[in-house]
Amino acid sequence: MSSKSRVAKAYTGNKVPKFTRWFYPFSGIFRDACYALVGSFLLQYAITSGVLSNNADTFATQYGVITIAMMVALVWDGINDPIMGFIVEKVHFKLGKFKPWILIGAIGNTLAVMLLFLVRPANSWVFVGLMIAFYVLWDTFFTMNDIGYWAMLPSLSSDEKERATLTSRVTICAAIGGFLMTGAATLLPTMFGASSGKGAATVYGIMAIVVSLLFLASQTAVFFFCQEKARDVKQEEASEKSSLADLFKIVAKDPQVRWVVISIFLYYLASGVLTGGIGMNYYYLSVGYGSASGGLVVTLIAVFYVLSQISSQALYPVIAKKISKQKILLIATIITLVGAVGFFFTCFPLFGDKSLSVMLSGDAPAYGKDMITEGMPWAFSGLMFFNYLFPFVFFFGAGLVYMVILVMFQDSIDYNEWKFGERKESVISAWRPLDVKLGSALLKAFQYLIFLTAGVTVTINGISASEGYLQAGAKPVLDPVTGKQVVDAEGHKVFTPYGSSEFTADIAKFMESVKPSSLVIIGIWVLAILALCFIGVFLLIRFGYKIDEQKHREIVAELEKRHAAVGFNAEEIEQPVAEAEETPAE
Repeated sequence: MSSKSRVAKAYTGNKVPKFTRWFYPFSGIFRDACYALVGSFLLQYAITSGVLSNNADTFATQYGVITIAMMVALVWDGINDPIMGFIVEKVHFKLGKFKPWILIGAIGNTLAVMLLFLVRPANSWVFVGLMIAFYVLWDTFFTMNDIGYWAMLPSLSSDEKERATLTSRVTICAAIGGFLMTGAATLLPTMFGASSGKGAATVYGIMAIVVSLLFLASQTAVFFFCQEKARDVKQEEASEKSSLADLFKIVAKDPQVRWVVISIFLYYLASGVLTGGIGMNYYYLSVGYGSASGGLVVTLIAVFYVLSQISSQALYPVIAKKISKQKILLIATIITLVGAVGFFFTCFPLFGDKSLSVMLSGDAPAYGKDMITEGMPWAFSGLMFFNYLFPFVFFFGAGLVYMVILVMFQDSIDYNEWKFGERKESVISAWRPLDVKLGSALLKAFQYLIFLTAGVTVTINGISASEGYLQAGAKPVLDPVTGKQVVDAEGHKVFTPYGSSEFTADIAKFMESVKPSSLVIIGIWVLAILALCFIGVFLLIRFGYKIDEQKHREIVAELEKRHAAVGFNAEEIEQPVAEAEETPAE
């Protein structure tokens, strides 16, 4: 079989081919790891790796500019997602509806990620400008891949059990990818940055090269070896009539799609609070900046995060056989809120200078101490287990909530086809990445606002400046009166050598400046965001979503009758490579 025929090979029915059933979800490990590096840690890289100005006022301005620019870029992506969904729905290549976009997006993504983390001009304002430009480039290409990848998922099977299993595998692999990158990005920059003398920026660059190449390799394998489902002739005709306005028309006329779309947005807004920059910086500020202290705690939370996600999402198909999705959602929401409230009362300093979880554990090991021999014993001493127990409970419940609304999202696509005669999974599926980007944009705004109201931006600026000095190997000598850099008799700026020992001393000084009241302010923000978002999801689905299990079975049975009428009876067919024409965009 030629490579062209292999790529174009398709199947019929609701039984997904074995390789596709396993590798399509598996490839998500590298997709989500790469997305996490940019989506969750690009801002962290910018503000703590010494690539911005070491002047506090300029740093604050650059931090604000980057935050606003990323928010604007993500809002643009909110416009770009439906455009891409429309293009995928309307333009069908000879080699498939989804896979070509998956591959094109992966190639561009690899280039953009390397540019983001490897181009570091000496002028910090030039860096800011290039970072914003590369971020928009990355966002555009990742959207191509993301729309193609997620739109392919509901098209693979309409069988309730097969869909639950596939969705479970996809989300488990996504959780593993996010965990691996969270662990790497929280530990490696602080673990090897100072010891290598190169700083955190170099470590981020190495991570970008590795993860982007793995992403590209996995998506190339999806393109060549995974199969799409054969296209329904009637739905292809409907796709040709698609317009950009369909994204909003469908949400306006179909309440089942509408309530799930809003719920997914709220979920993504809340889910990044503990695993993204807010949670990571909180632990850096509260217990210490280093791989044996704050970095270790964040990594252990990430371990329990992935364990809870894998547990909840692996159990979902089993639980769904016994109780309805609505009941699962109720139980999961209660579990999630218990975890959030427990985390707030035990992991924030509400009753003294330290939180209850670290009160009996002693001071964290200083920066530069060994993670295994000194960090690990401290991380599990006293009541430190509260730092992992309640996040585990929270993420377990959140994982079940996500599974429920994701399966409901796919069911709503079946409903839209049954009710209105138009499936348009690429257009509807564009709402999921749109929700991700809008949630991420709002979360970045919250992060900036939280740190500003908590009064910790000066500390974060100090850490970032120190990373820059470490990478350069020198620190500017400042005039104690004017605060400006000292210039010698010949007009040259004066520097002093700066190495690991100086860096460690500066980090200790910055940690001492953090006030407990600042940490409590962060905690109040975190609890409020988590509670409001998950309660909102429950109320929207409980009172707005009407497709129960019995109704969905009736919908699928009716759709199978309609599909049979157009002649899809063979177990496996090939898309006709020579005859299939690309449908031009109007």
